[in-house]
Amino acid sequence: MENEKSKQKISTQQLLKAYNKLKLDLDKDRHSETLRKYKILSKAYKLGVQIYGKNSFSIMKLALDFDFPYTTCKRILSLDRANKKTWKLINENKISSFKVAQILLKKHYYHQNEAIKLVIDENLSTYQIYSLKTNSLDNIKKERLRISIENGFARASTCYWSFNHTLERLEQLLILDKKFLPKDKIPLLNKKLVKIIKKMEQWNNNGK
Repeated sequence: MENEKSKQKISTQQLLKAYNKLKLDLDKDRHSETLRKYKILSKAYKLGVQIYGKNSFSIMKLALDFDFPYTTCKRILSLDRANKKTWKLINENKISSFKVAQILLKKHYYHQNEAIKLVIDENLSTYQIYSLKTNSLDNIKKERLRISIENGFARASTCYWSFNHTLERLEQLLILDKKFLPKDKIPLLNKKLVKIIKKMEQWNNNGK
């Protein structure tokens, strides 16, 4: 009976290994395909601008001329926004060109270093990248914290530090005289504080 369970366990592990390998294979395929198409489309777009002028030539015209889906064409050409650091990470296989194109398509190129670091650190899928809010540094920090909470912190000490640091900041801010705040924003802050107090009570009772 134990041997049968052991065989079943090994079989499941092998299947999972094969499954994960297929995911990696697809990532590699997307990466090489994106780069190959980018080299062609980027060169074609620049030539189109030279021929027809910047105001007359568009990604839509390029997509029509090359019989290519507009959204795919736009996503691939977003690699033109990649900076030197991003290209270095692509060439070192730290992140796929497919994922980078998806990040930069959402106009996150102003904070692309931080956005790409988040994707690499958390090993985010393309589906997760789609819903990311990384249009500001503040949002990137919020997203990093949200993902860490959802996935569980890598170390308990990191979790404690983050929690404690937030509480210490809140404790200091509560000393602040209200006259330094915009009067019209105080009701909103009070509302948030009441909400936090309720969540703290729930957290304290959790697991009791």
